[in-house]
This record gives sequence, structure tokens and C-alpha cells, in this order.
Amino acid sequence: MSAVAHIKDYKTGKFYSDEFRGDISWNGYEHNVLLRNEGQSADGTLQFTDIAMATGADDIKDTRGMAYADFDNDGALDIITNTNPGDSGDAAKARPALLHNNIGAKRNWLAVELEGTQSNRDAVGAMVTIEAGGTKQLRLLSAGSGFASQNSARLYFGVDDTTQIDALTVRWPSGRVERFDRVGDKAILARQVIHVTEGNGIKALALPAK
Repeated sequence: MSAVAHIKDYKTGKFYSDEFRGDISWNGYEHNVLLRNEGQSADGTLQFTDIAMATGADDIKDTRGMAYADFDNDGALDIITNTNPGDSGDAAKARPALLHNNIGAKRNWLAVELEGTQSNRDAVGAMVTIEAGGTKQLRLLSAGSGFASQNSARLYFGVDDTTQIDALTVRWPSGRVERFDRVGDKAILARQVIHVTEGNGIKALALPAK
């Protein structure tokens, strides 16, 4: 029902009464979904399967935002959600939920950390492209990735079974473009963190301790 089409009733507060709401969900307390990318069908349509119930991610709290990060530094991304207690008065309903990826990093990955010099230090607005295994992937380093949420500033790329990155290109907010195909005299290998400082090259790092 459109409140605009029934503006006189809306002004009476009718739509906010318990009698009108009944069992209708007005507050967001519905099961979350977690969609797994199943790839393309025969006609090229992307296919997804809801695996929330199977993985324990079908929380019924009033979830309002989510962000991903490698919280335990194992190379596998985890998810955290924030919630709204609404008018329940129950603080427990406002607690965030951490969806810890216990499966781990079964496939290879590359993580990239950026540090701006001419650009802003956090490198917000930078674009990173990697070339590996005959494919290209692009990530944008953004700020405010969702409602009351912020994804990790460390950018992750999944590279399947590929063990080496052919090239890594950073397009900085300042307009500078830097392309790398080696770290010193070594190839850019998967399963490590690459730290790039604008104008000052790159270095390979191990993940911090868990």
C-alpha cells in the first residue's frame, strides 16, 4: 500500500498501529541470505545459490550493514555484520555478528596494501589490477563500502591455482600509474601481501600473526 496514495490515512498514524501491521514485517527481522556464485549457465546467465542456512549465516537480527576482512590473517575473508536493535530495547540485538570463514584459503590469493604519498595516505580512490592465469581482475579502494560499514583496506584477489602474478598495476588518485611484474629480483608470488608505496616501489610481506 502506498502511503502517498492514501495520504489522509497516513497522517492519522494508521499505518503505524499494531492493528494495521499485524504479522507484516516492517522492521527488517528477516533471515539473512548468503549467495554463492555458481558461475554461468549454458546461456551465460549468472547463477547463485543461497547457502546461508547451511553455513549458519541466516541470522534473523535486523542486519543493516556488512563488511569483509581477513580478521584472523589466514588468507581467507571473513564477514562481519552490524545490526539495529530497533525499538526492542534489547541491547543484545544490536551486537555485531562475525561470520568466521573456517574453511580457510583452499585456493591461492594475493593481498595488496597501498600507501599514498602524493595521493591521500590511505590511497582511497586507487584502482589495482592484477594479471594472472590469463585473466585480469580489478579492485577499487573505497571508503564507506556500506551502511555504517567499511571493508578492509587490504585488497584481496582470488587466483585459483595460479601461483604467480604476471603483472600488478596501480592507478593512484594523483593520476600516477605504476606497473610491476617483479618484487626486486623475484616474481610476484601468490599467498602473500604486496605493499605498494606510491612512487617508492613494492615489497612482499607475510601475513601478520593471527
